[in-house]
Amino acid sequence: MLQFCHKKDKDPVLLLLLSRMCLDLHTSTVHYLLSHCDEQLQLEDKTGLTHLHTITDGMREAGQKLLNHYVHTQGASISQMLRRSVELKDWLGCGEPRSVRRVMRTVLDEISTMDTQVGALYEEGNRRDRSSDSSRRTFHSVNASRGGGGGRSAWSSYTPSQLDNSLVANLNKLWSERIEIFAPVEFTRVSILTGIVKISLKTLLESVRLRTFSRFGLQQVQVDAYYLRTYLWSYVADEHVLNVLLDEVVTSASVRCCDPELMEQRVVEFICDQN
Repeated sequence: MLQFCHKKDKDPVLLLLLSRMCLDLHTSTVHYLLSHCDEQLQLEDKTGLTHLHTITDGMREAGQKLLNHYVHTQGASISQMLRRSVELKDWLGCGEPRSVRRVMRTVLDEISTMDTQVGALYEEGNRRDRSSDSSRRTFHSVNASRGGGGGRSAWSSYTPSQLDNSLVANLNKLWSERIEIFAPVEFTRVSILTGIVKISLKTLLESVRLRTFSRFGLQQVQVDAYYLRTYLWSYVADEHVLNVLLDEVVTSASVRCCDPELMEQRVVEFICDQN
């Protein structure tokens, strides 16, 4: 199993198909096959035979490993695009953002394709209801933090004249919620896509933390993050996870910015609406 998962030329869709096959074997097929063998062979003494639960549990474990590896493989594919897009861009010399970067649209296209593939094999799964103000969420609402639930995005509004950048970073880490990026996924569509999105955004976050940004560079990150937030929520089980990761991306860019000043939210929305 491990040797197969680590083959470089394997098709990720094959991992998905095999995981579904293992799940079907676990839930019904193995039981049917063993019952059929018992009837045909008329076995009375089953001493020494492998127990049914041993086989079905093994099938589920194999399916879980295959599915986890599918998520990691697809997450790594999206991550590579995002990492290169951050590393190759001149963030200090870029102009005022006028549009969403093309790579963000490519990422959404890739995730949409994965969603179609996964949806053909797995059921939807449980999803938390979307909060009523999600579509109007900004990265610089200080009032949100006063309610106790928005500490991450609130800190991104402060400039070095108000708080030292290193202090902002430490406070952000203190109040941020721990999100397990590589946690095992469930056998549902939203859980699988959530796993892929978490890996992708974590890579984007770590890439941003290694760069230095001008004011316009920071604003481009803000536009890109808002664009991802607008469309990715429909693929994840819990929109709060998406919000936390994207808030961290913008906040980290603000900390790494020479002249941090975020763009007005109405302008960000206008730019994203044009894409």
